[in-house]
Parts: sequence; C-alpha cells; structure tokens
Amino acid sequence: MLHVRPRRSALAALAASSLLLLSACDGDTAPAGAGTKARSAPSAPPEALTADQAQQALVAVADLPAGWQLQPDTGLDKSQGAQEEVISGVKPVCAPITAVLNTGRLEEDRKANAQAVFTKKGDTTTVAQDVSGYARAEAEKAVAALRTAVGQCGTFTGTMGGKKTVLTVKKAAGLPAYGDESVGYTVRIVQGGTTQMDFDMATLRSHGAVTTVWNNYSDTGDRGTTAFRKAVAAAGAKLVAAAAGTP
Repeated sequence: MLHVRPRRSALAALAASSLLLLSACDGDTAPAGAGTKARSAPSAPPEALTADQAQQALVAVADLPAGWQLQPDTGLDKSQGAQEEVISGVKPVCAPITAVLNTGRLEEDRKANAQAVFTKKGDTTTVAQDVSGYARAEAEKAVAALRTAVGQCGTFTGTMGGKKTVLTVKKAAGLPAYGDESVGYTVRIVQGGTTQMDFDMATLRSHGAVTTVWNNYSDTGDRGTTAFRKAVAAAGAKLVAAAAGTP
C-alpha cells in the first residue's frame, strides 16, 4: 500500500483566494458641506475555485458506508518530505498519472487545494480525495493530458526510492458522467517483482475545478469498491455545486 502522509502545517495551509470589492462615487465632487453618497459594486466572481469552495467539495464520513473514518491532518502529497515514495523518471506522456500518484493533483500551479483521507477500521484499504482549483483552460488541458496518458501508457517504468518501478494502467469501464468530464482508471505499481500497490481512481472536472478520488486496496480484506463508488458520486455532486459560480 502506498502510504499517505501526515500534513505539516505548511502543507495543510490552503491557497487563499480573495474577492476584490469595488466602490464608486455617484458623480463629481459634491459642494462644500454636502454629504457624498457612495455605493458598492457587487463583488467580482472568483477567477477559480476558492479555498472554501475546495473544502465544500470534499467527501465526508457521512457519504461513505458505515465503518469508515476520516484521518485528520493527513494528505496525499508526498512531494515534500517523502521522496522515497515519489515516482520519477517516467516518459512525459505518462507524467500526468504519476503527478496524481505523487501529489493527488494534476498540476502544481493550483489556485486552491484540499484533501481528505479515509480508512476502514481493521482493514488496510484507503479511500482518499484531492480537490484542486485551476483556471478553466488549464484544468481542461490537464484532464486532456491525463486522458491521453490513460490511453497510451498501458505499461511504463519509473523509479521510486531508487528502485525500478513498473506501472500498469487500464481505463476503467462503467464510470458515470460527472461534471464536465470524467476519467476512470486503475493503476498497479510493482517494484522488484514483490511490492505491489493497486488503485481504483476517478478524476472529474467541473469548470476549472478538478477532483481525484482514490481507492488504494490490498490483496486481503475489503477492496472498498462500494465506498469508492459512493465517494465518487458524492465528490462529483459536490464539485459541480462548488464550482457553479466559477468561470
């Protein structure tokens, strides 16, 4: 199983998005002694998903079957402080897949980010989610690159912890449509012929907001398929609602 990482305080901070408030006077300067009437223009819409909206798009314990627990202060980003778990050295067309495996998201230059990790008591299965906000054109480009990677990177190699790693990717059938587009896929990571990690994954986009839901399961215990499907459905609905007011 690929370990998730406890969040450090710096990693837990979400990128802040601010709304610019505009004000204007109603004309020329008023005569001396007269009051000046001012009015505020409506707040400008956010250019991308905000930090609060990213949090709103996260799956909750109530969205999953009984027995699942939220792991507080835990995230998916292994790019800082966990280099032994970062997969590198892959061919460029396959890089979107390892970007998601390494950080939870497709692109580093996000406007907002939130993550949640759930485990089932007494089992080793992990269901997790990343929500990231981008400019819409960037999100469209990133998901298109992921779709290409899923289609062209059936088997490819990289390096993890200084060891050769083989990744096998397959398109998953039967994923319902969520938001503007959805990509379902499975990933198997094998290292040294013995260490094996398996994932069910779904990446969804609505406007410029992108979420990926993981199901990291082992050969023993519950695969977590029901929880994964429920998480994807909840994530899709919440992402659409959160991104509704963005470009």
